[in-house]
Amino acid sequence: MKKYAYLLHALWLIVTLPVFATPKIATLDWTIAETLLGLGVTPVAVGDKQSYQNWVSEPALPQSAVDLGTRLQPNKELLAQLDIEIFPNSDMYFATAQANLPYLSNVKTLDLVNFYQAGDFWQNQLQATRQLANVVGADSTPLIHQTETLFAAQKALLTPFQARPLLIVQFIDGRHLRVYGKQSLPGVVLTQLGLQNAWQEAVNLWGFSQISLNQLAQFPNAKLVVIKPYPQNVPTELANNSLWKQLPLAKDPLILPAIWTFGALPSGQRLAVALSQGLQNAHKQGEAQW
Repeated sequence: MKKYAYLLHALWLIVTLPVFATPKIATLDWTIAETLLGLGVTPVAVGDKQSYQNWVSEPALPQSAVDLGTRLQPNKELLAQLDIEIFPNSDMYFATAQANLPYLSNVKTLDLVNFYQAGDFWQNQLQATRQLANVVGADSTPLIHQTETLFAAQKALLTPFQARPLLIVQFIDGRHLRVYGKQSLPGVVLTQLGLQNAWQEAVNLWGFSQISLNQLAQFPNAKLVVIKPYPQNVPTELANNSLWKQLPLAKDPLILPAIWTFGALPSGQRLAVALSQGLQNAHKQGEAQW
């Protein structure tokens, strides 16, 4: 009889307790989007989804994620239709989010989450990851632990490469580049892996400086690491550039796939693995694959 009463009570709980649906979360910011995915949270919509796939690539957005249009001018009708409940964004897109608040009737407050700000870059990354996890009701511990464990594992493989400084760049065009310093995602990955960063000059809030091609001559002993994407004509322009051909670091550049250099822990993991594999396998690859 007691067993029957217990089962009846359990059935009553199943029938009467409310079912809480996962809140609908969206963002205009790719760094927040990739971190949501790293936390195991799937956003229902993201700004400029197509370009995310080109620049960030992984973690991949699900097909179900709606493209909100450009990040600074999202589609207002879509914002209204999606019944978004949580809409975290960084400083770069917060004003846009505020301007579109009338179309976000289910959003009680706008959450500001900044991965890029003044201060220690790595600590800012950890703090913002924890903050975002708190906003969406997730646990940040697994993602942080996974990242730290991965860095430690890759560092153990890279001792032979610690002596030669690395110059990490992205080509803006055939004559101009972004070069990443210590206070950047590439910079902190180098630090975590025990590798030297050849660029020790000042950088902006995003951790890079813009330089011209001829400035690469200042780093005759560095290994050049190029992160995609870049304009399609860059390889051809470089092949026809006499200055480029004379640069010592142009002899053996390491070309990495598209990785979001303004990202957070997920992109940091990808960069660490790509860099580690690239350095270890460079002797097998022959000429750089532009």
